[in-house]
Amino acid sequence: MDLNPPTSYEKSEKENLRSPAAPPVPPYATFQTTFASLSLHQTDRLRFLQFPESDIATIRTVIQRSWRKGIQNERRYASSHEFKLYGNPWVGSGSDAIPARIVMREILAHLFSVGWILHASTDLSKKETDKDTLIFRKQQTPPPESEWISISFNQSDRLRLIGADTELIEAFRQLLKGRGKLQNEFWKDQVLNAWEFKIHGNPWWATGEETVKTRELVLKMLEVLEMYGWSLYASIDQNQAGEHSSETDSWFCVRDKGWVMGSSVFHR
Repeated sequence: MDLNPPTSYEKSEKENLRSPAAPPVPPYATFQTTFASLSLHQTDRLRFLQFPESDIATIRTVIQRSWRKGIQNERRYASSHEFKLYGNPWVGSGSDAIPARIVMREILAHLFSVGWILHASTDLSKKETDKDTLIFRKQQTPPPESEWISISFNQSDRLRLIGADTELIEAFRQLLKGRGKLQNEFWKDQVLNAWEFKIHGNPWWATGEETVKTRELVLKMLEVLEMYGWSLYASIDQNQAGEHSSETDSWFCVRDKGWVMGSSVFHR
């Protein structure tokens, strides 16, 4: 006769040792990341890869609204959706130069607003006329409402602010004056809100120690942008270089709507 019968707890422990426990059920859904890309081709093509059709439809509307010359054609190209624009937006000069930055800015802003956040801007080609591929990551919760500007580095000595308010233009003016760099300034296109500064020297074609001074200027520009709530979201090579030449990137900057002076700047 067993004078010390096992308790119910001891029985349960023995049963657990005999049979393996079932794996715990995770309290959350399995994490999954979705990526898509936008690439620029020839002088007038945009190719969207792995974006759902619903996004292609809204992107079409954004292009039609922000590219005044319109869409010439669109088609399936391999597994991508291609838009062919009227004009030559990726040549980088002439009457299409400012609108080309605007259409790219508006596409980035729209994708951002629906949760497609830029993951990388990368050069995947060794062709002389190559441009960047933009890789986006889908974020389930869209970021807060934001506003956008673009900045381009033109010729060898021009700095162009597109969509900036008078406060930011004045801040850049004081930066360039303070460093003895401001040679001239004017509206490049008042209708499109494009203000241009002409800088002493050739900062975008610098050699020797001037290359360091150019980078110092760029660092100060970033400091001014952040002082006014702007962060650099994307730096994109969207222009087709000519033979034996290269092109500078275009900058696209974002700021939360409602940002007030002195508030922190959120980086994405």
